[in-house]
Amino acid sequence: MPRPPRNEATVIKIAQMRYDQGLSQSEIAEKLGVSVATVSRHLQIAMDHGIVEIRVAENLHRDTSLEKELSQAFQLRDAVVVINQYGASETSRVLGSACARFLSQNMHRGDIIGVSNGETVASVAAEMRRAKSRDHQVVTLIGGVGKAEEPTHTAQICRAFADAIDAKARILPLPAVVESSDIALTLRSTDAFQDINGLYSSMSMALVGIGSLHAASSSVRDGLFTQQQFADIEKQGGVGTICARFYDGEGRVLKSGLEERTLSIFLDQFAQIPMRVGVAYGESKVVAIHAAVRGKLVNVLATDETTARALLQNPK
Repeated sequence: MPRPPRNEATVIKIAQMRYDQGLSQSEIAEKLGVSVATVSRHLQIAMDHGIVEIRVAENLHRDTSLEKELSQAFQLRDAVVVINQYGASETSRVLGSACARFLSQNMHRGDIIGVSNGETVASVAAEMRRAKSRDHQVVTLIGGVGKAEEPTHTAQICRAFADAIDAKARILPLPAVVESSDIALTLRSTDAFQDINGLYSSMSMALVGIGSLHAASSSVRDGLFTQQQFADIEKQGGVGTICARFYDGEGRVLKSGLEERTLSIFLDQFAQIPMRVGVAYGESKVVAIHAAVRGKLVNVLATDETTARALLQNPK
């Protein structure tokens, strides 16, 4: 890591004049009474030290025609579709960045934003940048999932998202699933749960992952559910999960014994949030994603080109 420049204030001032005010290097030089070479050198220092970050707009990686098709086919509020020209890890990053950009463009002052757990949601949080609007709160929609130190843990995602946009993080300090319905009932009556639950009705935006009932699902890897539980839910018609709440092929809430042990937003509560962004991709998730958009559980979908095309093969 390079040491901070000795004349950091000047570097920042020149960077602001160039990139915020849109002045040319010669105009800056004239205003400050310095040479163009000095301005150029200071701008290079700004980039070297991370004062200025130049990024390729993620719109260049998006398929806008597919976004329009998806939105029309499933009556979505909006869609974000990234093209497939990368490996799996890079697809996750590019999708995360494109979704983060979409969220930033749709934030308004004072928004309360809900976030779930999951790898793809974590990718979005990692790509968030400070929004133009302010005074946001970022709230967990589900209790803790996975190892507390992992970036995919609910609390870590919430903190990363909040830190990136200079918002306040509001975290549900409870596990996502507990051993019995009695324990869950007791925990739902605590101030810790009620404080977070009280924010759900005021949310303007939510970002969630869409889980499949595949044996390799992160919910199984994280110990949230077992393969046998998934198999039992599939027999009942279940196809997917949002915030550890299960739904069927029509996107309807599926009643099972598990929801009584779960500490997360209920899907009927979730459906009242004006902008519900689902971010997910991959062959194993097509059925779960299809049901989520068909049933209006999410009204904005962020996915990749391959998944989008698979969804469009059966829009009804």
